[in-house]
Amino acid sequence: MSDNSTNPPEIDDSATAAAAPSPRPRTWPLIVIAALLLATITIPGQIAPSTLFHFMSLMWGALIAMGLTALWLVAFSRIPWKERLVAIALVTALVLIGIFGAHPTMNAMVLGVVIFPWTIVAGGLVALLAMPLGWPVQRAALVAVMVTATVFALAARMEGVRGTITADFATRWSPTNEETLLAEMQETPAANSAPDAEALAAATSFWPGFRGPNRDGVVRGVSFATDWDKQPPQEVWRKKVGPGWSSFCVVGGQILTQEQRGEEELVTCYDAATGDPVWQYAIETRFEEPLAGPGPRATPTFHNGKLYSQGGSGFVSCINAVDGAEIWKRDLVEDLNAKTPEWGFAGSPLIVGNLVIAFAGDQAGAGKAVVAYDAETGQQQWTAGKGKHSYCSPHLATLASDDQIVMVTDWGVQGISPAGEVLWENEWDIEPGNRVVQPQIVDDSVFVGTGLGMGTRKIDVGHADENWSATEEWTSRNLKPYFNDFVQLDGHFYGFDDRIFTCVDVATGDRVWKGGRYGHGQALLVEEAKVLVIVSEDGELALIHATPEGHDEITKFRVFENKTWNHPVIAAGKLYVRNGEEMVCFQLRDWQEKNEADD
Repeated sequence: MSDNSTNPPEIDDSATAAAAPSPRPRTWPLIVIAALLLATITIPGQIAPSTLFHFMSLMWGALIAMGLTALWLVAFSRIPWKERLVAIALVTALVLIGIFGAHPTMNAMVLGVVIFPWTIVAGGLVALLAMPLGWPVQRAALVAVMVTATVFALAARMEGVRGTITADFATRWSPTNEETLLAEMQETPAANSAPDAEALAAATSFWPGFRGPNRDGVVRGVSFATDWDKQPPQEVWRKKVGPGWSSFCVVGGQILTQEQRGEEELVTCYDAATGDPVWQYAIETRFEEPLAGPGPRATPTFHNGKLYSQGGSGFVSCINAVDGAEIWKRDLVEDLNAKTPEWGFAGSPLIVGNLVIAFAGDQAGAGKAVVAYDAETGQQQWTAGKGKHSYCSPHLATLASDDQIVMVTDWGVQGISPAGEVLWENEWDIEPGNRVVQPQIVDDSVFVGTGLGMGTRKIDVGHADENWSATEEWTSRNLKPYFNDFVQLDGHFYGFDDRIFTCVDVATGDRVWKGGRYGHGQALLVEEAKVLVIVSEDGELALIHATPEGHDEITKFRVFENKTWNHPVIAAGKLYVRNGEEMVCFQLRDWQEKNEADD
């Protein structure tokens, strides 16, 4: 009998495996990475703005997120290996295109801290939105995000950042304001008659340099109408100016400032009444970095018919204030083997007797952070002091009855005699941060303001039995100025606690009030009128009462459309303001100067 039973057909395991659907790509880790990165980018800036925690979270958050994204793509995405390899090749190609094809301002730090992180955030967002539509749509959306980011990196030019590290961008093919200025200028500026040398030497009503005669940002012995809400100051003239964060020196009917034009760093002299150019002094050098932009950071100093300037690259110059002729020039980098700081040399020269004092920085710890040159010849006289870097200017003060140079640096603060001897010091290390704020001197106390969430320290300076002392009285986090100088009136400080204006008790460091948002702006105190002139970071001009009773803004109006970090100046009935693009002169109504004979 035959066996009619049939054996079941054999199953081809390989065919079954081939026919089985591939695991669906896993995109939720990318979404989680993007969400965490977005939180890292935004939350620290809200809870601890302009602090080391804020800045480090931006950098480390970006680096960690990029690493996790790469790990997800290679090991955990479950994307088919063929597509995975294509994605790796595409990402690598786009990154290389962005790095080597981008505008010079879009350097590796900008790409790594701004472009790449936001690309990951955008990728996570489109992956989330396209999730219900399946992997093919998600894949197309992710490719579109990467291509868009690359096109942006290639097409954009970075115009610097705000104090909050918020970047400004423009298209790379659009002319910069500096390029527009150069195109509009003739080869040589139209020269007016040079100022009269005798009148210049005899000038008594002037603003001789950075933050005024005492470098404290106070206008003394003058009054003017302050009802700006009804009758604001009248604009007299408006002129374009080269980039730079210099303020003004005003003397003898001239205003003097520093700016960049092409490959020349300039000290420029303008007619105060018209804004027309009078002369310019040029050095073939250009300092530029992508976050703060190009140009000098310091303000020229007037003394005995001469101007003393320090440029962003470290050149210290002595110039004839009448015609701009060079008298002498020194190079801090060459003289002292100094290193150009990350943000450029920013200290305005200080005149003490027959010396010109400048900050050079001391990377080697050899006590050569501050240098003194002979004001007439430029010959080096001495070096002293600690500090690798500082964006503050040397500050002349009388403490315990002795004149001295107060220098604030990343190391802390020191008092140095005019002969170059370190008298006292108080260490307050801020590495890897920086200091950008002038000290305030009240009686025999030095107040050091520091951003990055650190606050302001009161240091009492004493001198007894040939021994100097510098004792910390208090450190308060109620006043944390980043690069915005503060002023003092009647026992109260007025300044910026990061982005918000505030009033602090001088004796205790306690907050009196806090209010008024002007970004990272600058303030100028008019002592007689007890008002503060504030230029906001966004280019608005505000007038507020300097009172401990509370923030009392009289009025506010727009002057500039773009970022403004420069200090305003009041002199001879005029208010001068500038940024890296324009300068403006306003007439102050009912101007009166107090005569010393009236005292």
